[in-house]
Amino acid sequence: MKAAAEEQAQPALITFEPHPRCLLDPANCPQSITTLQEKLALIEARGIEHAIVLRFDRALAALSPQEFVDQLAAVMDVRRWVIGFDFAFGRERQGSAGWLRDRGHSVDVVPPLLVDGKALHSSDVRRLVTLGDVETASRLLDREYSLSGPVEAGDRVGRTLGFPTANIAIEPNKLVPALGAYAGRVRAPEGDFISALSVGYRPTFGGTQLRVEAFLLDFEGDLYQQRLEFHFVRYLHADIAFPTVDDLVQQLKRDVADTRRIVKR
Repeated sequence: MKAAAEEQAQPALITFEPHPRCLLDPANCPQSITTLQEKLALIEARGIEHAIVLRFDRALAALSPQEFVDQLAAVMDVRRWVIGFDFAFGRERQGSAGWLRDRGHSVDVVPPLLVDGKALHSSDVRRLVTLGDVETASRLLDREYSLSGPVEAGDRVGRTLGFPTANIAIEPNKLVPALGAYAGRVRAPEGDFISALSVGYRPTFGGTQLRVEAFLLDFEGDLYQQRLEFHFVRYLHADIAFPTVDDLVQQLKRDVADTRRIVKR
């Protein structure tokens, strides 16, 4: 934003979809911390006026650094580049900050973010989310880790137990937290609600399909087909197969009480 103001230009973000590694090294395709839709919403909230999404395919990967820059220059006037310290572009990653400067471009390089003296990488956040440590992951992201999606029809087991839940469909390749119960919150069209979240297979009922669902505290209504945003605040416990349904209900009551206490605080 500062660079754009200095250049009397409009801030714009250029991103690739899918992640380049998913095309060039599919076996190591990283799961998405933010989906494209989530990413666009985040950058809009931070005042970025334009987002250019480039489809990363074989043709784009084959462009030389100069061909890539020329294609951008044909549709926009790039006054200044703001890039990460490890950013590279063009065929075989031949383009870099130095390459741009050698050709007369103005370039700002964003240094690595240091946490406890170590550079933070997206793989660090992925590892924490995979382990269920959403508290630390959220601290590193400077926002609560979240999943979003449309509410889909469930089997209504929660309703019969007195805890009706909303199940959301997760976009392909989205990083899902470790199986278990979480204290969190849900952002719905009706507002924000403290929520007990669950990621699991409903092992008490012999479930085989992964469910990401939420019980919204102090909410009554129909959320079917609405888009919800689940925010994970704290891991509570593993995805447990209880010996009886009554044992499950008692645990759900404890989860709701813990969620209300944790999230309110």
